[in-house]
Amino acid sequence: MMAVAWDIETCPLPTETFSESHAQRHEKEVAKQQDRHSHLTPDEASRRARSFHPYLGWICCISVVRGEIGGSLNDPYSWTAGSPEDEGDMLETFWDDIAPIGGGILWATFNGKDFDVPFLTARSAHHGITPSRDDIIDTYPYNHTPHADLSKVWMKVSSSLEEMCFHLGVASPKDGALKGSGVAEAVANGKLEQVREYCERDVVATHQCLSALRWSF
Repeated sequence: MMAVAWDIETCPLPTETFSESHAQRHEKEVAKQQDRHSHLTPDEASRRARSFHPYLGWICCISVVRGEIGGSLNDPYSWTAGSPEDEGDMLETFWDDIAPIGGGILWATFNGKDFDVPFLTARSAHHGITPSRDDIIDTYPYNHTPHADLSKVWMKVSSSLEEMCFHLGVASPKDGALKGSGVAEAVANGKLEQVREYCERDVVATHQCLSALRWSF
């Protein structure tokens, strides 16, 4: 079966752009982050809150990699945006580019049904963009087609992609110089290539985990 693994990277929007209601949402999300991660400074909690909520953040990179499950992979491909003002054009190009891909594709993510799909569709809607296909945005939690979210293979087992990679003998995607917490700073400093490479390592690892779990799909 042919599968496409995909992932997004997100950045926080400037707080001065928030409406009153979004500012209130920001306060609530910051409080949640501080409750869950007591070691965070207020600024760190704010950056996390904004990067994890589609009303408070934006998408800077989308990466995909295609290949047969259990077989070889094509080279990864990415769409990037260097600022919130570039996000709409990036999303429109992304949806246009994936529209012609044939049917029978298995889309694969790690935590995509809870995070990537809602974030992607919410940001697309913000720009008045309609998704070009339904299979990639399937979020039904109890099946693995047309969208296999690997975080839901063992739904009672909490793990990260890095932990799943170690468990399945897949090379960790987190061995590069950039870490997830550094994405926003890299974008701000014009280092989109580092963000692209970081996101592409994740999609390759996701596809390799999918191959290791192919008996599930």
